[in-house]
Amino acid sequence: MVNSYDIELKDLGIISDEKIKALEEENIRTCMQLLFAPNDIIEKYFDESERKEVFLKIEEHFPAVYRFREIRHETMTVTTSIRELDKILGGGVSSSNITEVCSEKKHIRALFAYNIILNFLQLFKKSVIVYNDSNKMFRPEKLCELAHYMRINENLFLEKILVFKPYTVFQQFEVFELLEKNIRSDFRILFVIDGIGDFFKSTTKRKDITFYNLRMLESFILRANYFSIKYNMIVLLLNNLIKDFKTNVIEPQFNSIIGEVVGTRIFFYEEGSFVKAKVIIGENVKEVRLSVTDYGLSDAVDRKFG
Repeated sequence: MVNSYDIELKDLGIISDEKIKALEEENIRTCMQLLFAPNDIIEKYFDESERKEVFLKIEEHFPAVYRFREIRHETMTVTTSIRELDKILGGGVSSSNITEVCSEKKHIRALFAYNIILNFLQLFKKSVIVYNDSNKMFRPEKLCELAHYMRINENLFLEKILVFKPYTVFQQFEVFELLEKNIRSDFRILFVIDGIGDFFKSTTKRKDITFYNLRMLESFILRANYFSIKYNMIVLLLNNLIKDFKTNVIEPQFNSIIGEVVGTRIFFYEEGSFVKAKVIIGENVKEVRLSVTDYGLSDAVDRKFG
């Protein structure tokens, strides 16, 4: 079955019948299936020039969807300041993929993101933060408070933070224009996307626009992933953890759409006076217990008195 917005490979008109038949044996019949096919399958049936031609043709039909071709960067990693979490993450949060950070309470993921921002700015002198503040929840005063605690002069970094406050679905995509204008080969970029789930939830209340807006959310996440790879950016996607009313399972908001794209997921759950972080990278799942303070998350410390 082909979705109404998908296209069969034969309709592109540039792939031979022989290759289409061979790809069907690999269970690849449509453009979307080819876009998400493993690299070894793509390289098996198309040489470099053919890959370029095919994917450029597909991108004409799906402007917000990309296949990553011949892009090579040295991965950029920023510490979380949490030793046990860094061990699981391979040193910290990394570039060229989306790291989704979820929690039921906003302040936990905000504290985590603010600490990443400050660590990023200290690590890279030539840097810029683009903060996509969909929920209007960004608190520069809290960031300055954390900076003071970490003995960082806020005058050295506030001018490096660009805050984007979209009010419509179309304005959400204007953030990519903002990114393009601020991308320089010698600059490092951290892209924080805050409250994207709540934003698209609030704009899908009318049933006649629900499907359209959900597709726009999918396109937004795909484009963010494309930018992370093309420009070697660190992308933090801050999202809610919610309970599925059918299964009672706690999962990220819009999980069925977002979950297919993100490379690393960090879920924060409260457990008594501690917080547990569940890290999901591919099929690998690990947990670590953390402590929470007014200034962020840290390795768990058992406090015993008497």
